[in-house]
Amino acid sequence: MKKVFWVLGGVVLILGISSYYMTYNKLSAEKNQAIKDRERLENQMSQLKESEAAKVNQKFFEAFFQYEDADDREGAVRKLATDKAMSYAFPSKSPEKHSVTMQGDLLSLESYSKKVDEDRELYLNEAKIALTVNAVTTQQTLIVQTELKKQKGGWIVDNVQVKGSN
Repeated sequence: MKKVFWVLGGVVLILGISSYYMTYNKLSAEKNQAIKDRERLENQMSQLKESEAAKVNQKFFEAFFQYEDADDREGAVRKLATDKAMSYAFPSKSPEKHSVTMQGDLLSLESYSKKVDEDRELYLNEAKIALTVNAVTTQQTLIVQTELKKQKGGWIVDNVQVKGSN
């Protein structure tokens, strides 16, 4: 009877050890695979290039805030924006030439994007600008939301909304 007890105990012990070893190996393999997948994703994210929409968004802000002559600014922005966006960007149109000298400088731009669908991207932008009017310069930070849509010729700004400023 003691022999049966010892043999049965040994078999249970061997089964327990082998079960533990197989479970450990399986979990270890899954962990290693998860680490490899995470590293692969991180590499892909770091290698992502700036999208065409992001380039158009950047060009729009450069045209809108980086200018030597305020009268030429609207023409530069029109190339990058729809009529709808132009009505938001220039709500009060002035048919006359400006009588004061105005110059704008885009000091920095941080943009955060969200892809709405294949043909639309939404951007939240923090633009730090300097505006010089008759030799007096002021600096300001604006939070501006832009919406870009894909057209035949590429991306174009379709909506512009100022969300905040200081």
